[in-house]
Amino acid sequence: MRIERIDVRRLEIPLTRPYRLAFGPVTHYDTIIVDIVGDSGERGFGEATLLTGYTDETIGDSYVLAATIGRELPGMTSADARARMQSLGARTPFVATAFHTALDMAGAHPLLCDHETRRVPILGLLQGDGDAELGENFDRLLADGYRTVKVKIGFDVDDDLRLLASIQRVVAGRAAVRVDANQGYTADEAVALIRRVDPTGIELFEQPCAAGDWQAHRVAAAAAAKRGLPLMLDESIYDIGDIERAAAEHACAFIKVKLMKFIGLDALAASIERIRAMGMQPVLGNGVAWDVSCWMEACVASASIDNAGEMNGFLKARRMLFTEPLGFDAGAIVVPAGLPVLDVEALDLYTRDRAAFEARACR
Repeated sequence: MRIERIDVRRLEIPLTRPYRLAFGPVTHYDTIIVDIVGDSGERGFGEATLLTGYTDETIGDSYVLAATIGRELPGMTSADARARMQSLGARTPFVATAFHTALDMAGAHPLLCDHETRRVPILGLLQGDGDAELGENFDRLLADGYRTVKVKIGFDVDDDLRLLASIQRVVAGRAAVRVDANQGYTADEAVALIRRVDPTGIELFEQPCAAGDWQAHRVAAAAAAKRGLPLMLDESIYDIGDIERAAAEHACAFIKVKLMKFIGLDALAASIERIRAMGMQPVLGNGVAWDVSCWMEACVASASIDNAGEMNGFLKARRMLFTEPLGFDAGAIVVPAGLPVLDVEALDLYTRDRAAFEARACR
């Protein structure tokens, strides 16, 4: 395939309610959508949703870069464009992923081209103040079919311990609980929480310390292992090298991967295989992403993941992106058969900047 046209959009998508994280509340998605058309009518699109505090990539710089790349690629073969994205991905993986996955889709990648509806169990976010509100929210999640829930901590050790105790009372073994600190603790704070928390019902404890602090990861993982509390890394993992380092340093029992950090679908699938080969368990999914990323991750998860996916970001947005929306039923994301189509009205509603380039105009 030779690239004929590229359309790059920067969008601001409001959420139905704020998503509270250790590094600040999220009220909207800052998203880049890349739409690629080939010279024989092939079409694919990809997504990059930038979260300040999670990645060093910012929405402003990323849109400028995406528009620059959009100008460069028309007229180029898909193979050359993929190679360009692999090179770019070392510095700006989110932007590179938006382009590479659009090329994957346009090239009819086998993980995406399925004629059957897919169902992938996902987790639900449990939030609330006090047992009463937590109980109401959990009962609602349980009635919706969720059997794994996530709670966000990483704010204050004492407050977080009280919250976890409330959640354990409310859940009472009826669902697995994932606890995510989003890098909110120092090593000492993480160990303090690990030593005091009751591990009953907690499936895993995610990323307590800063992404690059591997000494803290080792210390926290050693303390957690003594309590029977499996640790998971997320923000620390961007490539196969990070997976191998996590295994070598005994830094975790679980590793979470996200499409937006692995550039393409093949690399994401390979990362899942490598996690298992290194004796750890993979988790997949991005809770801060719109429909394109959630769809692609669900397609990969349906073939390779045996625990609850975290690709629930599409449920947080005020409006979905596809003309035939991703569904949700009995605790699972429901992916309709075939390839999705972008809802132009939804795109136009949330577009803040746009740049389009064609091969003939760019020569």
